[in-house]
Amino acid sequence: MSKIKKLAVLCFMILLGSFVITNSVNAESKYFSYADLCYNETLLCAQHHQGMHGSTYKLVTEINITGNKSTGNGATVESWHNAKLASILSHRRGQGNYGVNDVEDLPVQNAIWKYLGTWISEVGYKHRIAQYFVNNSGKANFNTSIEAEAEEYANNYKNGNLTQITDKTDKSKIKVTQYTEGNEQYLRVGPFKYEFPEKLSEINVITDKNSKMKIKCFEKCIKENQYSKYSNINQIKSGDEFYISVKMPTDGTSQIKKITVKGKANVKHVTIKFWESLNMSEQNLLQYNYKDEEIDINQTFDYDIRILGNLKVIKVNKDNTKIKLQGVGFYIQNKDTKKWVKAKNDIVSYTDKKEDATEFITDKNGEITIKNLVVGTYVAYETKNPNYGYEIIKEGQEKSITVDKTEELQIPNKQKYIKLSGYVWVDEDYAENKKSKRNHLYKDNDYDSNDILLDGITVRLIDKTTGKVVKEAKTSNGGKYLFTDVLVDDLEKYYIEFEYDGLTYTNVIPHIDRDNGSKAAENSSVRDEFNKRFSVIEGSTESNKGITKDSAGNPKYDLNYNIDKNKHTSTLNNTGLYPITANTNETGYVIKDHFTPGQEEIKYINLGLYEREQPDIALIKDLYNVNVAINGYNHIYEYANRFNNQDRYGNGFNVGVKFGNKYGNMSYTRAIYKADKEYTSSDKSKELKVYVTYKISMKNESSNLQVQVNSIVDYYDSNYTLIKTGTGIDEKGNVTGDISNSGSQSYNDKYKKVIINTNSKIEHNKSADVYVQFELNRDAVLKILNNAENLDNVVEINSYSVFDTDGKVYAGIDKDSNPGNAVPGKKITYEDDTDSAPGLKLEVADKVREMTGKVFLDSTSNELKTGEVRQGDGMYTDGEKGIKGVKVTLKENIENGKVYETTTNGKGDFKIEEGYIPGDYTLTYTWGDKEYTVQNYKGTVYEKDRYDANVTNKEWYKTDVNTRYTDAIDNYNTRKKIDAEIAKVTNKTATTIDKMDSTTPTMGISVQYTTTTTAEVADDIKEERGDKFNCPDFKIENIDFGIVERARQDLALRKRVNTFKVTLANGQVIADMTIDEKGNITGERNHVTYMGPSSSTGNGFVKLELDNELIQGATVEVEYEIKVTNNSELDYVSEDFYKYGIKSGNEVTITPTSIIDYLDKNWGFEDEKNKEWTVKSLDEIKNIVAKEVYENEDSTIADKTILYTESLKGQKLKPTESATVNLNVSKVLSNSDEISLDNESEITELTKDGGSRLISTPGNYIPGQEETKESDESIAETVIVTPSTGANLEFIVPIMIGVIALVILGAGVVIIKKKTL
Repeated sequence: MSKIKKLAVLCFMILLGSFVITNSVNAESKYFSYADLCYNETLLCAQHHQGMHGSTYKLVTEINITGNKSTGNGATVESWHNAKLASILSHRRGQGNYGVNDVEDLPVQNAIWKYLGTWISEVGYKHRIAQYFVNNSGKANFNTSIEAEAEEYANNYKNGNLTQITDKTDKSKIKVTQYTEGNEQYLRVGPFKYEFPEKLSEINVITDKNSKMKIKCFEKCIKENQYSKYSNINQIKSGDEFYISVKMPTDGTSQIKKITVKGKANVKHVTIKFWESLNMSEQNLLQYNYKDEEIDINQTFDYDIRILGNLKVIKVNKDNTKIKLQGVGFYIQNKDTKKWVKAKNDIVSYTDKKEDATEFITDKNGEITIKNLVVGTYVAYETKNPNYGYEIIKEGQEKSITVDKTEELQIPNKQKYIKLSGYVWVDEDYAENKKSKRNHLYKDNDYDSNDILLDGITVRLIDKTTGKVVKEAKTSNGGKYLFTDVLVDDLEKYYIEFEYDGLTYTNVIPHIDRDNGSKAAENSSVRDEFNKRFSVIEGSTESNKGITKDSAGNPKYDLNYNIDKNKHTSTLNNTGLYPITANTNETGYVIKDHFTPGQEEIKYINLGLYEREQPDIALIKDLYNVNVAINGYNHIYEYANRFNNQDRYGNGFNVGVKFGNKYGNMSYTRAIYKADKEYTSSDKSKELKVYVTYKISMKNESSNLQVQVNSIVDYYDSNYTLIKTGTGIDEKGNVTGDISNSGSQSYNDKYKKVIINTNSKIEHNKSADVYVQFELNRDAVLKILNNAENLDNVVEINSYSVFDTDGKVYAGIDKDSNPGNAVPGKKITYEDDTDSAPGLKLEVADKVREMTGKVFLDSTSNELKTGEVRQGDGMYTDGEKGIKGVKVTLKENIENGKVYETTTNGKGDFKIEEGYIPGDYTLTYTWGDKEYTVQNYKGTVYEKDRYDANVTNKEWYKTDVNTRYTDAIDNYNTRKKIDAEIAKVTNKTATTIDKMDSTTPTMGISVQYTTTTTAEVADDIKEERGDKFNCPDFKIENIDFGIVERARQDLALRKRVNTFKVTLANGQVIADMTIDEKGNITGERNHVTYMGPSSSTGNGFVKLELDNELIQGATVEVEYEIKVTNNSELDYVSEDFYKYGIKSGNEVTITPTSIIDYLDKNWGFEDEKNKEWTVKSLDEIKNIVAKEVYENEDSTIADKTILYTESLKGQKLKPTESATVNLNVSKVLSNSDEISLDNESEITELTKDGGSRLISTPGNYIPGQEETKESDESIAETVIVTPSTGANLEFIVPIMIGVIALVILGAGVVIIKKKTL
């Protein structure tokens, strides 16, 4: 086995030796010296700080790097690191002595030292270069500018900036234009924009046929439509915008699909030999050789650039391009190539011969569309035009074709002849949706079937320049006519005239824009002259006669009527025919304007006629209102039931209604209050007057005409006095818009009459109103009441005129009445232009005016609400207490005015039911008693906005009646006087004012409760209701007044022990403590027990317990704190707050002017410690405190030291605010003392700037009471001193501790001294 091992080892050694020898023999070797390294610039040291003296080197490998690609040892690697290394080695190394100024003199060497190791680890190992070839010693210390440059180069190479062509073309801006140079057609395409590293060498344009377009040149745009050629492609710079000119294609090319771009780029190339020293202690070397190498680059870019366009030829009428001409033929030729277009199924080819070309024919839209024409200019030649009346255009028409667009070529032709026609019809009414109408159009819809075509009407074509008739015809065969062979160019000279009967007919409203409309109208002056003969229509002395007058008042025609008394009508006997003409000039119908090129005939030059309407005027009359006036007030009772209640009484303009029983037998009754009837005054203008106003409504029942009622005649009851006639009436019932009248005229015993010059122009289906007002004074009213008379009134139209819709005089006669022929009182003579108003009766009312209300207590809290507002809600609600015995006074607001009084009952309610007359009144509540004093109560709040509104609205009592607000306000001056009496409060304060007047705003009480106007009904309705003679209630309700408790005022005093101190006779302080308001104690409290005030301990106590030995000579010192607090509710010194509850002004404050203190005589009092206090004698306080304080047999005042202070009189305390004063006392004890010491205080005087009486009375506290009764008095905790009931050893513990501490301290000192000695 040993032999076998030895044999194996021997074989392995032989094999290894052979491998080494083989490598040594095969590898290139070379000797390099240190001098070679220093002066051969192609050598670089691979290992920093490795020595070199001279050695033989073997070639490890040779690597070639081009750009970013390295090759060698059978491997090819593309890497960013190759580009960086190539860039480093593109610099000369330079010569120099290694080891000196490495960085400064040999930057390439330094960069290799720093980077070669990285390159080997990233790339070199793939070429079998070992990592040990370099060392990394000091690698990070070398930093050169070459490395930054190399990284930039590597980055640019990686990003393609050095080897790629980039398309920066904005494809949206590419345009294709055609141009000619020499005899050749070219397309200029662009602009293009490319970025590349060096230069361009070749560009090819590839079409959708996959063929290359022949490029003529490259150009740049100098300015718009001006170009400069590049001499060759090398002149195009990176980033330049340029254009490519190519020869016009003939192979059917439609698009440019691709462009291939070729160019050149320079990259860095370096050859590197890696030499490894055979001596391990020697430096490894790099040997490199650098050069620039040019490479080819190319890129293909996709495009979609169209080079074809379309042509649309549109054949139109020259005068109206909307008219398209069908069937017109054309040949199309390319202007530049002279080739003719041949097309089939949108496939276009070009031919040299016209006869081989396509003849294009316009379709029904007059259009030819040829697609896929190569851009250029084309000429269209017209070949034929089959349309009537048109001439062929012989000249060719040009149009340029642009890329990817359809260019339109519009070619117009001229028309020569036209025909004219129309018809005449009578426009009849027709029914649509149950409504009759005339539309001024011939048979315009399915309903309009009644129109009649009219034969025999003369129609003329007239030359307006000469006035001569060019052509004439009569309507026939259904009202038609026709003119032929009319020159189009002469149409503007012509108009058409129609002749017909002017009394029977007039033209319809022209509709020159409608085929079935009328195109002619009458001349206005001709019609005016005709109409003026009928300017005024009047009656005659005979009931069946009448007359017309012209505008100057001259009689023109006598009128005869047929009278039908049963139907209450008069109708005119109408005879005669009156010719009149209408023509197209009057309507503005211009024949030329209605010529549409392309049409052979202008149709529908029509005339529409209709039967002329006759007027119809009717009249109705009603009692409009009765205005009852008294004492400066009035009330209007509105009637007019005929106008307002037509559902019941019908439309009085209708004859059948007017002369029916319900309408004709109407009557009204007006009730008058007894108090108003009986009221008399030295000023007669204030006494009762009744004004009666009638409304007369005149209606124009014509469908289209205007009428003017020139005058009416009114027959009225002789009891009336005529006051005024007018056209309107205001809200106070006064007639407005004065119109003249003839004045009152006698007619017979029952009637007087007046002619009223209405001159009312009334539109069709409209009405105009006239108001006639009469007066009945008090005497007339009494006469009518006593005699139960019925008041009557009749009116009739006396004269009228008629007008058309333009306001011009119109020849027309009322179709069913004759003016001025009625006899008042004889209804058989009445027609629809006459009416009789309902009769009026006056009655005495069965009711009186009354007023009710309540005085109540506005509820508030029963508790004191310190710092809060006490305020009611200002209104009565169920359950609130009524206040009895309040005097309520209703007084008229004038000197010596009427006064009505009452008093509230046990529930606080009152009622005034005397029949008071209208006038301005106020209601005053006079209140105040022992229960509800004027000091502690006030009128409850009255909302300010409501009050302001009510002051300006005398009828405020009608607003929101069921919400029972308070309606009166206290007299604020009285309130100030009341508060002034209690501004300073002592035990002797007294008051003198015990009543308050609270008054409402002014109430304007009118004739009736309901505003100033009341709608009334006729007697028949009242009978149905059962209230014919009843007057409406006049009740002013819920005039209420509330009082409310004022803000409660309470100034409270509290006295307490603030500090307690006990000092023994030897000066030792055994207790020194402070007690706060809550009873919390701080400080030393030895031997002291404290119990605060409570229900069980009463006022509380401070108890000191000491042995007799310690009591002797001890001093007790006590400081009392006397604190005064304003516990009042919030109140303000402000009229706005007092009346309306609006927070404004200053808060009411209370000042504790003086305080008295009753100090146990056993206490010692020192002036020096109590400078705010003075000692008073009993006599000195008799004017300060109440008599019972010192005379009451239970009073202990004789055992007290009386102290007095005014130290707080400058303190104006708002609610919740406090002020304090301290009192210091002391007591020297003896061993036999066992004492109990008290201290009592009270406020004796205070001042305030407003508000109610205080809850407590100052200066009435009786000293010696065990407890206080009012908040302004206080007893401090009792101070008790008593001998201890057992040994109090609390002081022994600290003494023992002290002694022990001294012993220990002494022992320690002794021991220390001994040790030291």
